[in-house]
This record gives sequence, structure tokens and C-alpha cells, in this order.
Amino acid sequence: MTLKFWGVRGSTPTPERRNSRYGGNTACLEIRLNDGTLIILDCGSGLRALGKSLIREFGAQQITAFLFLTHFHWDHIQGIPFFLPLYRKGNRFFFHSVSTKGLELESAVEGQMASPYFPVDMSIMGSVRSFYDIGTSAITVSNAVITSTVLNHPQGSVAYRVEADGGSAVYATDTEPGSPLHDQNVRKIARGADLFIYDSQYTLEQLQNEKKGWGHSSWEEGVKIALEAGVRQFMLFHHDPDHDDANIDSLVVQARERFPNSIAAAEGMVVEIPQRTPRGAVTVGSERRQDERYAISLPMKVAWMTRAGSLREEVVQAYNVSRKGVYFVAPAEMAAEKVFYLDFTPPWDVGPAGRVSIRFQGEVVRLENVTGKEEGVAGKLGVAARIVKPLGPAARARSTRSKPRIRRKK
Repeated sequence: MTLKFWGVRGSTPTPERRNSRYGGNTACLEIRLNDGTLIILDCGSGLRALGKSLIREFGAQQITAFLFLTHFHWDHIQGIPFFLPLYRKGNRFFFHSVSTKGLELESAVEGQMASPYFPVDMSIMGSVRSFYDIGTSAITVSNAVITSTVLNHPQGSVAYRVEADGGSAVYATDTEPGSPLHDQNVRKIARGADLFIYDSQYTLEQLQNEKKGWGHSSWEEGVKIALEAGVRQFMLFHHDPDHDDANIDSLVVQARERFPNSIAAAEGMVVEIPQRTPRGAVTVGSERRQDERYAISLPMKVAWMTRAGSLREEVVQAYNVSRKGVYFVAPAEMAAEKVFYLDFTPPWDVGPAGRVSIRFQGEVVRLENVTGKEEGVAGKLGVAARIVKPLGPAARARSTRSKPRIRRKK
């Protein structure tokens, strides 16, 4: 059984550069069984890209898919009008949902395309569509057994457990802890799962304050369930729109301190779940481009505490930059210190008050002798460092610098 993530964001799409590594599309998960059966969990905005991929894959051949919706909030159905395979004759789609709060699947799905919300309705679609309001009893799709349970979410939501090809995956998104019945439901359906995908939109602090009652959970609760239910891999999912790549990275680091087999879902991520016997590892890969490196010539200011206890600053030259690291030439005195502060001034970003420097905390990971490599570096060292975290704006910078020359490193 292979899973591919097409949308991992919660509430609303966030097509922003700061979210480029994890992705900004809302919930959509593709599952392929070993016999080729296609199962789709949720139809958020990520469904659009999945549809284009299926058309490239199948060409003129018929596409058949089994779709399971957790609930009808927009971030879980908004991709349906833009799912191109629905418009092609000969394709067959079987929609399923657990009826909650008296809502019917077909009317909920068609309603978002009704006037005045959309220019055309579903009657324009050429595919054959069937709708099934199901209970929480297990159903079978090919060799997969799919069970569900009710979650704690406004207007209702469900979690799904898919068992197929000797493995199991649990998809439990959009739920808020605090209801004993629903908390037990999650632990029961997650028990012993190979992969546990869980709503990690907020932090525990947010849930106890401004986000209480919004119907979402936290990575802290996810880790707690993972430990209690004995799952093999915990995956943070349904990322908050305001959580950029750096925020999500920090949540994963914290989660791994309590449950080492923790990871955050990202668009393009592929997870292969092997048979339980013999017990193999859950394999995680990604088609998304990670941490592109750029050759660059750009002055930056570094600051560090000397061994005498005074703060020293120096302008250095950076030659290589990625999202997580930087390479620059610095005085040997600075290079001897493990932790430093880096002020970076993007010369192409100008605000109302001029250009703004951003301060980062960095850690030295490697030093090398560069004497003779570049002009003016005699007696200095090359520093490879990782960027730990942003610390906020630094001092205002003058706006007279020219834009640096950047080329992608091949």
C-alpha cells in the first residue's frame, strides 16, 4: 500500500513562498493498493493536482476511484469542482461519507457548485458519480478493509483506518481533544497502526486559550495518542495556515523528543507501508524540492561574543545560501565561536521605511582554510553554518546596495 499527499494544510490554501517546502494545498490523500485500486481521502484543493496527475497517467483509459470524505467543511471538499477527471465521460467515482448531523453526502458535494457560488453545476460533469452515506461499520474496497469512527468537530467529522496489503494507515484529522468518548474513539482506531496521520493544527497552549472550540488538535495530543496506541509512525497533518516551514520544522523537532518516529506531512510525500510480516520500516520519500542551494555574493553582518565577554560585529561575505544554512568567510576569532548572530538584508525587499535586516541565530558546523581561494581572505576561515532560528528584525539598513547575483547551484 502506497500513500501520496496532495494537500496537507488546514482551513484554507496558503500559496506562499514561506510554505513551499510543506505545501499550501488543503487536505487530499491518495492511496494505491498493490493491485492498483485508487482510494482518495478528502477532496481539498490538493485534489486539483491529483486530477492532472491521473489524466497524465491514464490518458484515454477509464479512471475509477473510491473517495472518502471526513466531513463537508470547505477545506475538505473545495477541490471537487476543479478535479478534471470528473468532467470526462467513462470515468467512475464512488463517493462515501459517514452521515453526521443529518447532512447528506450528495447534497453537500453538489451544494458548493450551486448558484450563486459557482458558474456551472455538477450536471456538466461527464463522469459517472455514485454517492454512499455509510455508517461506521467496516466496508471493503478490493482487498482493503476501511473502518471509521466519529470525531469531536463542529458539524461532525470522522477518522478512517485503511487496512490493506498487510499494512494499516489511520487518517484522523479535524478533531479536538477533551471529549472522553471521542478521545477513546481515536485511540481505538489508531491502535497498532503502521502510520498514524493526525490533526496537529494548533499547539496545546492555543487549544487551552484562543482556539478552544475550533475543533482541532495539537502535535502534543498526537504524540500522546501515538504512545498510548502503539503506532509505528506519527505524522503531523492539517498544518495551520499561519505555520510556515520553519514553524512546522520546530514542531517536528519537539515531537521527536517524545516520539522519535514523528514526521510532518508534506505535499508530494510518498509513504510505502510494507506487510507487517516480516516487520519492515515505513518508507517515506518526497518529490518536493528540498533546500535548494544558491551560489551568491552577498555581504552579511555577523555578531558574536568574544571570550573576553564583549560583543563584536563584522561584515562578512557569503558565497552559498540555502534555507537551512550559509557559507561565508570570517575572521578566525569569530569562527572559533560555536554560536553567532547573522544579520541578513534582502536588497530586493523594500518597505515603506526602507530595507530591513533580519537577525538569525546560527551555529558553526564546519571550518576550512580558504587562504588563497578568494581575494582578501588571508588569515580568515571559511565557515559552514546552519541557521537555527530567526530572532526578528535587526537594525534598519541603508537601501543603497545593489541586488546580488544569484545562480542556482547545479
